[in-house]
Amino acid sequence: MVRGCVVFCVGSIVLLFGAETPARRQHLRADTIEIVKAPVIVEESALPVRRVPPPVEGTQLFSSKKAEILHLTPADANLATNNTRQTFGRIAGVMIWENDGTGVQAGVAVRGLSPNRSWELNTRMDGADIAADIAGYPEAYFTPAFESLERIEIIRGAAALQFGPQFGGLLNYVTKTAPQDRALGGESSQIGGQNGYYSTYTAFGGTQGRWSYYVFGNYRRSDGWRLPVRLATGEQRESDQFWQYSVMPKLEYRPSDWTRITAEVTLLQYRMQQPGGLDSAQFAADGRQAMRYRDWFGVRWIVPMLMVEHRFSEGVYLSGRLFGVLGERNSIGLTTPPSIPDSGSNPRRVNADEYRNGGVELRVRSDVAIGTALHPLVAGLRLYRGTTLRRQGRGPDGDGFSTTFVAPLTRDLEFVSENAAAFVEWQLRLAERLTVTPGVRIEWLGMSGQGTFTREKPASNPDAFDTAGTPFRFDKRAREVLPLAGIGLQWAMSNQLELYANAHQSWRPAQFSELFPSDPTVAVDPSLHSSRGVSTDVGVRGTVANALSIDVSGFYLYYGDRIGTIARSALGADTVLLTNGASQLRRNVGASEHRGVEFYAELFADRLARLGDHGASLFIAGAFTDARYTSGPVAGKLVEYAPKWIVRSGLRYRWKALLVLSLQGSSAGECYSDASNTQSTASGINGIIPAYTVWDMSAQIRITWWLAAEININNIFDRRYFTRRAGGYPGPGIIPADGRVVTGGLRVNF
Repeated sequence: MVRGCVVFCVGSIVLLFGAETPARRQHLRADTIEIVKAPVIVEESALPVRRVPPPVEGTQLFSSKKAEILHLTPADANLATNNTRQTFGRIAGVMIWENDGTGVQAGVAVRGLSPNRSWELNTRMDGADIAADIAGYPEAYFTPAFESLERIEIIRGAAALQFGPQFGGLLNYVTKTAPQDRALGGESSQIGGQNGYYSTYTAFGGTQGRWSYYVFGNYRRSDGWRLPVRLATGEQRESDQFWQYSVMPKLEYRPSDWTRITAEVTLLQYRMQQPGGLDSAQFAADGRQAMRYRDWFGVRWIVPMLMVEHRFSEGVYLSGRLFGVLGERNSIGLTTPPSIPDSGSNPRRVNADEYRNGGVELRVRSDVAIGTALHPLVAGLRLYRGTTLRRQGRGPDGDGFSTTFVAPLTRDLEFVSENAAAFVEWQLRLAERLTVTPGVRIEWLGMSGQGTFTREKPASNPDAFDTAGTPFRFDKRAREVLPLAGIGLQWAMSNQLELYANAHQSWRPAQFSELFPSDPTVAVDPSLHSSRGVSTDVGVRGTVANALSIDVSGFYLYYGDRIGTIARSALGADTVLLTNGASQLRRNVGASEHRGVEFYAELFADRLARLGDHGASLFIAGAFTDARYTSGPVAGKLVEYAPKWIVRSGLRYRWKALLVLSLQGSSAGECYSDASNTQSTASGINGIIPAYTVWDMSAQIRITWWLAAEININNIFDRRYFTRRAGGYPGPGIIPADGRVVTGGLRVNF
């Protein structure tokens, strides 16, 4: 199958390079060509603020897709604290898990999908994968410093053909680059605030001849919003501390005006305490209290990338990325409900993962000339391999961070994923203002798992997390081929408004834990396969009177072949699949349907009337979603973590170039934390997540051309709320969101 994918892609490339015609030659230039951005084939929409990428850019095709660009500025959001709620405010319908108030782990989702570390999105940075394993374990423990980002790109489900798996689409963090007009320039910020928060960020870079360089470094720390734990001795121990640092050097070389080579490597490391979840009574009494001070979580992530871009002629472009992830995810702590107190000597469990993965992506674009029009065709090939090592067992009984095992391992596993994919998308111009974009993709996925695991003694046992039986050994493999297809349509209704529509097949790979459960009570159906479905959009976007920017669309998402576990009593004749004494069967059990409306509108008042030195804009972004299970054991139930509505709105005011003030409100309707739609539990693990509204404010004052002061107030009215109930990490129980936090400091540009 890998050979087939290679042949498919090579054939496409031959077609692309062989497509030059006399009509194309008329477009060739005799002089050199700047490669910073490939020319846009279709005229861009006249948006006051660019939110939509051009239909074709470089070797990427965005035509007919619901795609958005979010440009980041410190005046619009608290970037120093990685405030995800505030930063994503202008993206319609984003559901956010607020596990911590400092954005160490960003958990975002759209259209009623799970926000768990953004695992329903294909998460990338500068176009390269940053998840632990894009197929077997797609959780993104890595979130870049928002101060280092130029923009965030989001493409909904229609991204499946060009970028691969996940129903939510693509989330791409794009980092800043070196200034092109000088040899040295940079920026620095020093931000402090409540709860011992401190952040320092410095970046510098420049261009000299054909070389450009850019480097940033970021360090953040805090004692956290949750209160210290009071011990029986009267002592207090911090429960919510964290520190994080990240560094990225980036080097760019242009051997000619047709070629650009970029190399970068990002290092991120953090360590954070887990104050644990609360039960319902504890949260009602005081949402700031903490039950744990000996639970820790640590991550080390290295993301190297090499990118080559080349323009062969006016209509033929090539880009290639070589990327990888070298990562560790380690935790130590209790797993008991919040109602069970920590004696200070309870046994703790260690979970230690290592990730080693790498891949290559090759893309080619050819602007095929048919008649008098150009029809951009994009094709690509992807090869990927990842290895995950997973260990679990009892750790030391102290109160510090440690990954030392003090007893035989209860899990010692190795997982491998291999993926090859090829795609073609072609934008065909049917009329001057009408284009249609069909495409196909084929995926080959191979996964294997091997190792040993045992039952472990429960947390209530004095020897908790020690082995409790004979080790089980397993060595299993799974293979799958998935063909995908899609089509899109885009019609320019005027110079400022366009209609877009698309329908694309999507998929989500079965994860390691689903294919190879390390629980002897669970058997796996031999026919278990990845989840598959369809994503569609129909919408209108553009500007009205050059002052109102809009994007309103309806969507439908079918999420089929969901994976779940069925008890013996519900299996009937399929009990024959329960082997080796298993009492549950993991299989594809049902489907869900997600439908709704997403909307964004921003009015630029200073474009309607002359306001002199003043400028103002008002925006609203949100979604109304109905997501429910349509088949399987929970048919008719609402999908968990899928609020009926999510709305964010705000005001941005500017006075000259001296003051910028932003105010934003975020509201979400109630939702359930589990597929059974449990109303409430005393433990806090399952139940309703109530509706909430939170307000944030950011302001920046320019003191001189090179110095500015800023202040941020998050959760202005100190609202007590939560966005997550956890069954395990980082709880279990209710995970409170942060209350009011004030930060401020200085920013320098040079």
